[in-house]
Amino acid sequence: MTTPDIIGNKTQLRFEGADIPVYVARPARPARSPAITVMIYGAIWSVTPHIEDLCNRLAASGFGAIAPCLFRNSGIPSRAAAPAVLAQTFVDFDDARCIRDLRATAHAARRGEFGFDVGRLVPLGFCLGGRFAHYMAAFDSTLAGAVNFYGRLRFARHENKPFLPAEMTGLIEVPYLGHFAEFDSLIPLDDVEELRAALKSRSVPGRIEIYQGALHGFVDPERPTEHNPEAAARAWAATIDFLKELSAP
Repeated sequence: MTTPDIIGNKTQLRFEGADIPVYVARPARPARSPAITVMIYGAIWSVTPHIEDLCNRLAASGFGAIAPCLFRNSGIPSRAAAPAVLAQTFVDFDDARCIRDLRATAHAARRGEFGFDVGRLVPLGFCLGGRFAHYMAAFDSTLAGAVNFYGRLRFARHENKPFLPAEMTGLIEVPYLGHFAEFDSLIPLDDVEELRAALKSRSVPGRIEIYQGALHGFVDPERPTEHNPEAAARAWAATIDFLKELSAP
């Protein structure tokens, strides 16, 4: 998508013999290169029209945006997939492979391979992607910050999941914004409070927000049974404010 305000395009990143689809959006005529570029990680459906729209909205607000496919464009479940299929997709998903892909995406962005000088990077993810925003914050202290929209913090350990997000919180040093639903079968509020306490104990700047009455996936309009427009609007406004704070000189 290209408008007078933004430039959006689809490209690919070649890594480990795979072509990773990436959606990129940036301001069309910035006075200077974006101080902050957001790496958006989608939920289990990867780079949906909703994720592309969020990239465009970020670009319209003066930020760069890069959304890599977490699945290398293979094995993404359909929107109509049964819960059992989604659960198995989660179990089968190779966390270490995905982290390698996301690190490669960040390295490529910093080298200017997506067509612009990205400035400092901020991972922002939803559900599955929120978990990887958390991981990236733990593994890369050069990031400007991180935003986790209802990424799971604890779950049963599997072969493809050798570590849990909650175990990595102690490595996070960058400013952190977390958005969580009051009613979420995947993320008990005890897990959220554990995250809040762990960040506070190490004086990590940022905040954890819990949206009263909201369900898991409340930001995504493509999930009508969970979408909460009022909570989504508040969470997105808080995120833009957070990014503006990170980009301040």
